[in-house]
Amino acid sequence: MNFDDLVKSGRLREEKTGRDKIVEFLQFAETEINAARYLLPKYRAIAYKSAYDALIHAGNALIRHYGFRPTQKYTHATIVEFTDIVFGKEYGNLVKRFKRMRRKRHPLQYEASFVESEEEVRKSIDNAQELIERIKDHVGIKPPQQKLF
Repeated sequence: MNFDDLVKSGRLREEKTGRDKIVEFLQFAETEINAARYLLPKYRAIAYKSAYDALIHAGNALIRHYGFRPTQKYTHATIVEFTDIVFGKEYGNLVKRFKRMRRKRHPLQYEASFVESEEEVRKSIDNAQELIERIKDHVGIKPPQQKLF
């Protein structure tokens, strides 16, 4: 896999990350996805944001597994693009949904606007969970299970 364009553009830099830190990112991802499921019945916008944040944490773990870290330049877009490079062929639909979640999160975050139905948010959470599982399988790390609630 070639990440040269992301490095040359200043969006990634080489950095060794220990296994323990990658586990922490994956644990944060699991906590966020659990929070999303818990929040969905009453707070669907916050549930959506939690599912998206779970993907950001898992994507960050993926990047660090390859010996890089995202810089402050277009961090979220870089994480999505990196995930696409790694998984695009095999899990293209999941990555497309991650990209879609990023676009839909923008108005929520910066314009206080959110129009997704509860069912759409539920699907987004399910897709996020599936992509997180693929990332955990790929990096070969299964963090210990945590109870959120």
